[in-house]
Amino acid sequence: MKPTDYCNVGCTHCYLPEDVRANRFTMSEDTLRSSFALLSDMQVKARHQGVLVLFHGGEPLTVPNDWYRRCFEMMDEMLPGAMTSMQTSLIPLRRDHLPMLQERFNHHVGSSIDFSQRQIKGSVANYHSLWMQKVDMAREAGILVIPGVVPTRRELGREQYIVDWMMDREFEAFNIDRYNSFATSFDDRPSNAEHSRFLSGLFDAVMNRVEKDGWAPVIGTVQGVLTGVMFGIGGDRWGGSCMNDFIVVGPDGALNNCPDKQTVEKPFSFARDGWEAFSSSRSRRRWVKHQMLGHKEDYCASCENQAWCGSGCPITPNGAPNGEDECSGYKKHITHVRQFLATSRGRELADRYLNLRIGNRAAEVASVYSAPKQKACVV
Repeated sequence: MKPTDYCNVGCTHCYLPEDVRANRFTMSEDTLRSSFALLSDMQVKARHQGVLVLFHGGEPLTVPNDWYRRCFEMMDEMLPGAMTSMQTSLIPLRRDHLPMLQERFNHHVGSSIDFSQRQIKGSVANYHSLWMQKVDMAREAGILVIPGVVPTRRELGREQYIVDWMMDREFEAFNIDRYNSFATSFDDRPSNAEHSRFLSGLFDAVMNRVEKDGWAPVIGTVQGVLTGVMFGIGGDRWGGSCMNDFIVVGPDGALNNCPDKQTVEKPFSFARDGWEAFSSSRSRRRWVKHQMLGHKEDYCASCENQAWCGSGCPITPNGAPNGEDECSGYKKHITHVRQFLATSRGRELADRYLNLRIGNRAAEVASVYSAPKQKACVV
């Protein structure tokens, strides 16, 4: 759910063009009502177990608290029992936001943090200092902050630094997202092979800290590759069904099934048109088919990981036939993990790491919208 596309923080990896991020338009109450009616129908007719409403943007904390008050009144009426989450830069956080985050977001929030892109007066350290002030404000109110990192080429080789940085600041979980460039290009976007090497470096850094300290942050990409190789159960970037399960609602009610595609493609339909119009959209059906079949190349059929990998993110180009230097499932990284698990030390450390999830609220919150059994509709 994108209450607004407006954002007061600039990131090169953002899927929204700068002119879109400058637009302060806010979703109307009519669009909210239409959206909740659509989601209610989707939950019933598509037989989903539940709905997770993820407030995204743009920057959702630039929207007035009164908007959220009216939003939640409608949600309680039309979509009772729905879960809620928020992804924010955290920079606009004020103390008057805290009661809403406590009461309506179950004392947690996701927040993006970068290690090279965002700066204040030319300094990443200045940005980190301000961001940590906001994290401390949230923590004092009992609100759990789950960081999310989008690695650029400037983060390659800094995997141990990132893990250490998170642990020094007592983050028990964080997420890694892929720097996508759907229908465009960015000079600092890692290729698939480069991202694969980053994931392997991150994996090694995590295992090093588990061996040394007995714990490390729970990270979806590390957990997902371990459960895939060890048990044949994908997670995070592997084995998803997002094109079928997700709805992205723009501020004007325009619908898509992926935030990275929304400003590039024509709307599949609008919230006011209802669930049937969205579900039967040719564009949506084409993307669902693409994720299930079209995104997979011939080599996927003979790959030992095909049962749980699912060829990775459906908007990431899949290997050489699509202009990339490695497949979108990051097979070299998976092979690296498989070799690690072939040793008794590796298997022991992996078991210890996976057991860190037990009773870990941060880990549960960090993966709530990517759990294999969740099957949530996300807007």
